[in-house]
Amino acid sequence: MFFCERVDFFRKIWYIVIASILQRKRNGGMKMKLWKKVLAAVTAGVLCVGSVGVTDLQGVLESAGTMLTASAEEGTYGNLSYGVTNAGEIEITGCNMGVTSVEIPAEIDRKPVTSIGNNAFRDCTSLTEVKIPDSVINIGDYAFYGCTSLTGITIPDGVTSVGFQTFSGCISLKEIAIPDSVKSIENNAFYGCASLTEVVIPNSVTRIYSGAFYKCTSLIEMTIPDSVTYIGECAFCGCTNLKKIVVPDSITSIGGSTFYGCTSLTEITIPDSVTNIWSSTFRGCSSLTEITIPDSVTSIGDSAFYGCTSLTEVTIPDGVTNIEGFVFTNTPWLIAKQEENPLVIINGTLIDGTTCTGSVTIPDSVTSIAGGAFDSCTGLTAITIPESVTSIGDSAFYRCTGLTEIAIPESVTSIGNYAFDSCTNLTKITIPDSITSISDYAFRGCTGLKTITIPESVTTVGENAFSGCTGLTEITIPDSVTSIGDHAFDGCTGLKTITIPESVTSIGNGTFDNCNNLIIRGYTGSFAETYAREHNIRFADVNATYTCGDLDGSDNIDSTDIFYTMLYIANVAVGNDGGLTAEQIAAADVDGNGTVDSTDSFYIMYYVALHGAGHNTSWEEVLAK
Repeated sequence: MFFCERVDFFRKIWYIVIASILQRKRNGGMKMKLWKKVLAAVTAGVLCVGSVGVTDLQGVLESAGTMLTASAEEGTYGNLSYGVTNAGEIEITGCNMGVTSVEIPAEIDRKPVTSIGNNAFRDCTSLTEVKIPDSVINIGDYAFYGCTSLTGITIPDGVTSVGFQTFSGCISLKEIAIPDSVKSIENNAFYGCASLTEVVIPNSVTRIYSGAFYKCTSLIEMTIPDSVTYIGECAFCGCTNLKKIVVPDSITSIGGSTFYGCTSLTEITIPDSVTNIWSSTFRGCSSLTEITIPDSVTSIGDSAFYGCTSLTEVTIPDGVTNIEGFVFTNTPWLIAKQEENPLVIINGTLIDGTTCTGSVTIPDSVTSIAGGAFDSCTGLTAITIPESVTSIGDSAFYRCTGLTEIAIPESVTSIGNYAFDSCTNLTKITIPDSITSISDYAFRGCTGLKTITIPESVTTVGENAFSGCTGLTEITIPDSVTSIGDHAFDGCTGLKTITIPESVTSIGNGTFDNCNNLIIRGYTGSFAETYAREHNIRFADVNATYTCGDLDGSDNIDSTDIFYTMLYIANVAVGNDGGLTAEQIAAADVDGNGTVDSTDSFYIMYYVALHGAGHNTSWEEVLAK
């Protein structure tokens, strides 16, 4: 997934840079030799850094109608710049920045004008009117981006797609006619068109992509035709005057944050075709008073109705089996439920217990604890989780500062991110063998936690899982674990030793930052040893025999042992931890009086000096002197 997103990102960067180079060249702002050098450098860089193949790059150019070989013939027509494609057709590539009105011809030099290229009219802030001929079938990405004075435009019947950010930032655009030929409205196509009051989407459109109408703050009503099968994330985010929207039966899923911040929305009907309501879909819809979730829905994402401050009536069918965190937080409906019972349970999911105090026993009817269920419930002191519970959601017990102890039953198979984050008084927690991963930030900031036992079932320790757990002094990672995430133990200032098995082959960045007294115990030749050496962390072999004076277990008493002894003595003298294991302290206490002091360091130095001079003197002989 990450790789695909990275490739797409570099494609976009390449795409925009190339378009800008070509536009400058066609406008006479860049000489032929120079623009070719820049073009070659950018392409080579993207091939190396972005892992994009030559075929991919060529495909991007073809889609824009700007193949490198197409730049052989260029010209100007009035205020317009253009290029000729391989097919012998005209693509409009630029415009004089100060122009106020443009009429694009259907032909130039007897060649049909079929395309408006990427960035062609970008940031033409004086442009108020554009007439586009019916011959145009393609309007490129960013074509009218930032045309802040443009008030109206008609898209010809042959155009099949409104491109990426094509009209983004056209804050004066009041109306636009989308023809029946258009099949998709791309990402952020009308982003920030704050004056747009009405848009009629034709039946030909099947997909409305992410952010398509984001922050169209004057849009009042929208009817989505039955032809649309997909609405992307944040498609209508921030449409603060949108009062009514009709979602057709053709929609099976409403994307994340689709109507986030539609503060005037009072009415919406979710069709029976919808099976999932994703995260933050209706978040902040402060005028929404009621919602009926159809029987077809099985899952409601986190924060779906968060902050719907007028929502008083909610109908949830029995078929909804997955309810994530904070779904109804800050709604009158939830407040009323809390007054009935501080444990708000819907279809077996405990969605809220934030008003609970003292000791709480969760009933056997509960199968999952939703994310944020007890978020910041500072009055909670003890919790009993029954064997019926199988999952604990993200931030379920976040900042429950009064909680001192918790036992997680064997039935639980997943613990979410931040589940016990900042439970500062938690001193004991039992993690069952059913858990396979310690999630990111799961126990971050649990400063009262003194010990933790990681079961043999766990294979990964997530990012920041125990960061800031200043009370931890010793940890043993089981043989089942293969990776430890970034900053997993960052800021565990009391941590003295951690035992890492040979099974661990990955340790993240900053995993032991600010663990100044740490010794990593592991196996010689293991990844743990390599990591310790590379990060200047003391390493001790778990199989080493710490004989008298041999603090590093190397079977050789030398200057390293002298250094460790003197460092220990200096640290202890100023009240710091000495930084040695119990075995190493015993090895340093050569005179056997129970204390490592200057006498011991003297004996070790004396022993090293004698052996360095060729005298194979025994410890008995050294101590007798």
